[in-house]
Order: sequence, then C-alpha cells, then structure tokens
Amino acid sequence: MKVLLAGFTMFLVSCGAPDMLRVRQFHLQDTDVSTGHPFIRAEMNKRLYGAVAARDRTLRKGNYYHVRWHGLTGKEPIKLVFEYRQARTGAKVNQRNFEVPGSRKGDLEIVVSGLEYLKHGHVQAWRVTLFEGDSEIFVKKSYLWD
Repeated sequence: MKVLLAGFTMFLVSCGAPDMLRVRQFHLQDTDVSTGHPFIRAEMNKRLYGAVAARDRTLRKGNYYHVRWHGLTGKEPIKLVFEYRQARTGAKVNQRNFEVPGSRKGDLEIVVSGLEYLKHGHVQAWRVTLFEGDSEIFVKKSYLWD
C-alpha cells in the first residue's frame, strides 16, 4: 500500500507544469562569513568578493534576487518588471524595469543593496512580472505581496 501511495504521489508531482519563471532570493544581513551552513557561507563569500574595507562590506548588505525564465518564443524583446516594498517606506511600491533581447530562456540578477538598503531597510514584499513583447507571460510574487 505504501509503495502504491508513493507511486501515486510521484505521478502527481511529475504532472505539474514546470515554472516558466523562477525567483531565487538571498538576504545578506551580516558580513561575518565564519559561521553558519557551508552553502550560506559560499553565497556570502560570492556576494562579498572584492569588498575589502569594512564600508565596502557594509554596502554589500542587501537583498539579491536571481530571476530565471524559459519556454518563451524568443521572437520578441523581453521585459521584466520588479516591484518591491521596503521595511522603512511603508506602502510605497518601488519599481525597476529591465529589458533584454528576445530569447527562449535567460536569467537576470536584481540587487537591492548599498545606501538604498541601509536607508530604507530590507525588501519585505516583491513581485516579478515577465512580458514577451506586450504580452504578460508570468507573474511570481512573495507571500507578503497584496
């Protein structure tokens, strides 16, 4: 019975459509890389690479988003709209727009760090909208959005 249930569960998981848009996020809050899980230390070292002075390391603190998409036609330019709210700005929605040439797949890194992060705080909620030409293709958002 357990084998049958496990097989049915795998069937349901395999039938799910893969996300056309994936967002991986990382929040760099501390610059001390000597503690924590090895994967987190590696991500911290990647973000802090080249920052030698204490001020440089402080300015690297922030929110990092790696956005990846696939399954597009590649015939029209791609527009990515990143909207976000920060801890000290209340309900104000900030927006960043990115345009890339048409392609079937791609990725982009979005960074909210430096003085913007230090002054307005960490990103509390976000939404990413992917357009191919004028058509909205996919939307991904954090659970705190809306």
